[in-house]
Amino acid sequence: MNKHLATWLLFIAGFSITVFSFYIVSLPLLASFISDQLRKQGILLHSLAVTHVSFNSLLLRNLSIGKDNELQISKIHITWRLRDLLAGRVGSVEISGLQAALDLSSDQPLLGSLQSVIPSTGEDTGAIWLPAISLWDSIIHLRSVQGNFAITLEGNFIQADSGIPTVHLDAEIKDSLVQVKSSLAIAMGTQGHLQGEITVSEGKLNFPQIEIFNLSGQAAFVLSAMQPQHIKAEFVLSDIHLPNSEQEEKVFEQARFNLQMNENNAHLTGKLMASDDSLVAHLDATVRHYDNTPDIELVLNASDAANHYPWQLLGLAKPDSGMVTLQMKVTGQTPPFQELYHNALHDLDGLGWLQHLTLAGQARLELQSLSHAQKLSNLNGLLRLDAALTKGSGKLELHAETDRLVIGPIVARATSAVLPLQIRFEHDTWRMGLQKPGQVTIKKIDPIDAITLKSSLGLSIQKMDIERVKSSRGTALNHHLVLLPSPITLLVKQKQAAAVEAQIYPGKISLSGKLGSGEKYQGLGMMRHASLTLLQSQIRLNDIAATLNFGTTENDKIADFTIGQLSHQVSTPYFAPFSLSGKIKSKSVHGQPQAYTIDAVGGLPGTRYLRIIGEQALDGKEGMLKIMIAPLTFAADGLQPKTLFPALAQLEDVSGMVSARVKFKWSKNGIRSSSILDLNNVSFIHQAVKISGLNATLDLIDLLSPRSPPQQNLTIRHIDSGIAMENLMVSYQIKDSPPRIILEKANLFLLGGIVSLGPTLIDPTSVRNDILILVNNIELKALFDLIKVEGLAGNGRLDGSIPIMLEDDHIIIRNSHLEAEMPGILQFQSEKAAQMLANTGKEMELLLQVLQDFHYTELSLKLNKSATHDLIATLSLLGNNPNVKKGRMFRLNINLESNIGEILEAINQGYRLSNEVLHDLFRLH
Repeated sequence: MNKHLATWLLFIAGFSITVFSFYIVSLPLLASFISDQLRKQGILLHSLAVTHVSFNSLLLRNLSIGKDNELQISKIHITWRLRDLLAGRVGSVEISGLQAALDLSSDQPLLGSLQSVIPSTGEDTGAIWLPAISLWDSIIHLRSVQGNFAITLEGNFIQADSGIPTVHLDAEIKDSLVQVKSSLAIAMGTQGHLQGEITVSEGKLNFPQIEIFNLSGQAAFVLSAMQPQHIKAEFVLSDIHLPNSEQEEKVFEQARFNLQMNENNAHLTGKLMASDDSLVAHLDATVRHYDNTPDIELVLNASDAANHYPWQLLGLAKPDSGMVTLQMKVTGQTPPFQELYHNALHDLDGLGWLQHLTLAGQARLELQSLSHAQKLSNLNGLLRLDAALTKGSGKLELHAETDRLVIGPIVARATSAVLPLQIRFEHDTWRMGLQKPGQVTIKKIDPIDAITLKSSLGLSIQKMDIERVKSSRGTALNHHLVLLPSPITLLVKQKQAAAVEAQIYPGKISLSGKLGSGEKYQGLGMMRHASLTLLQSQIRLNDIAATLNFGTTENDKIADFTIGQLSHQVSTPYFAPFSLSGKIKSKSVHGQPQAYTIDAVGGLPGTRYLRIIGEQALDGKEGMLKIMIAPLTFAADGLQPKTLFPALAQLEDVSGMVSARVKFKWSKNGIRSSSILDLNNVSFIHQAVKISGLNATLDLIDLLSPRSPPQQNLTIRHIDSGIAMENLMVSYQIKDSPPRIILEKANLFLLGGIVSLGPTLIDPTSVRNDILILVNNIELKALFDLIKVEGLAGNGRLDGSIPIMLEDDHIIIRNSHLEAEMPGILQFQSEKAAQMLANTGKEMELLLQVLQDFHYTELSLKLNKSATHDLIATLSLLGNNPNVKKGRMFRLNINLESNIGEILEAINQGYRLSNEVLHDLFRLH
């Protein structure tokens, strides 16, 4: 007995030691076994821990498999019964802490390196038996083009006694963009059939452009070999808002979608409802043979009040009233959806996948009576599209019409546009161009401030090539446009002057450019053969050309321009036709552009005498413009003013130097202007008047209302108009409001004395001006020599004044009086006079005797002239002839015939010349 007892005790102890030893070494052996089985399936194991094993359970922890750790599980607890284990089955599997990564953003398999263990689509898996499976605290990480999402999963798998497995899962997505709760119920039949239902509740979408506060729906489906046999789904999106509007405006009440599918075809319908439950849009889409080469047909109709549509999504303000009607139909074929999806993933940033589509479509958008407070009223428009796309090539015909269109400050009426486009898609490149020239027409544009467009505006689009190219460096957009605008006539109203009418011929305009990824736009604009005519002033700018640079350029140059000819289109032009060329630059301060500058030169071929310099601040508040005429040297055998200024053709034998400078400055406080005209030792002949040694500096401090500082000086060394005048000096000032000339001082040497003017006011715009000429100490002998009265001579000096009225082209003199301050002698001996007075009586003979040697104590000369009569010169004398009548005193009044009238006419010519110049100066204002 004791021997048997000892034997059993030894057996129990050995068995206990054996079992204990097997348990100690079974955990790493089991882990190694599982790893080896996964390796045979091509699955890479990163980590696995077997923490418990018994006769009816197994506990695994920290499982991580897949090349990129696509599947990680914190805990797997497997239990079984002995009879199930002997039958090769387990009773239940509990999984918690599952983390799976699914990649939807590329062409890689959905499960990455684990995809090989999943049965392929359509593969018949036959009847399968699975244990009861429960899933806790599990997350599926989805990576997609739209963003990354995390789906929380909980559920279970149960196989009933009938042998039909059922699956129930609860899923939840919580993300800044999407929040959705859903449940899935699936019953698995034999031969791979699946039947189930999906329910979505408590959904919310928060996109930057739109918010949907309620998303719900359900779908019932039947799958066979993972292929749809029947699907019926309905989803509802409610309470749709625009988050960026001021009050997060509710734009739609509901969007409802219904989907019906079988093994070949799919049909989708949709309705969009406004906040007042009116129907806004209806969608009807059919896809036939979607699993092979799908035929698609899509019809979209929308018609409702304009304020029911989300205009804010297009960056437009919502109209107050009006109707919008949209009709669109698209038909065609696409490659299998899987292939199309694959191509689209390869070309996420491009449209090359469109070359695989064959589509045709028409669309019509009609706007009726759209109105917006203070912006537009009664806008009616029609947009028609006819499009076709075949294997990457397509045509698009665009027709647009509007009764009234508002673009910023521009209000265009009766606008129409026709653009016949063609499109081509090739791998990483798509191109768009014109089938034939397009046309845009605007019959009328409402006045913009003071500018009125008198004619219609037409634009012929000769070329419109647009190319989008994708490369390893990114995406680049290239374009080339050629435009031919029609001639237009503008009317610019002015507050204090007549309106300016301008005819513009825009010529040919082209624009080419390129925009690359991460680069600034680089473009080149060109205008050729343009012209501009100012009708009132008859100034024409012809053959205008310009080249504009957009983007970064060398030396900050923005544009080059030329004006082939600038001319004055009248019989006697102010200036000869000349050309002008220059450049426009961007002026930078600390690397930031602050202003635009212009620098241009112009003139005749070989004589570049004109320069223009300007600057305009980018904020539009300040600017300036300088116009300079370089010092011009005139010579009798060289350059003459009439070569540059035909209106000065009457000036002959001009010599000397002339220069001028004009400056304008403007700011928010108004416009300021100034100019300086320099004449240096100028000599010329004008209608028998010869002027030598003219020096003057005219400083104007305002050109818009011409005025100058006091003491503007003008000197002339010699004037020969039949009267020798020397050393003329004039000091004057130009004033405005009303325009007038103040002669502060003027004097010259004449007839051995001084002739001067006192302070005198001259109005160049008036038909009448009064001048008082002061005569001081002129020689009587020189005066008689000048007026050329036959046989008259004498000595002495005269003082006095001559009041002159200049009216139209006439000189009027009333009550002028010159008299001798000292006694003198007057001698008159004329054979012609003696013959004329012979036999007229003793008194006339006595008079002739007295005047032969008349010693006067008083002598005065009176001049009178009316506008319609010749000059009357009356010589008044008191004195005697010592040799006649014993020196008896005589008082004589003699009317003289002389050429004083011709002398005054010469003076009048000089006045008219200067007055015309001053009159033109003020007329510019």
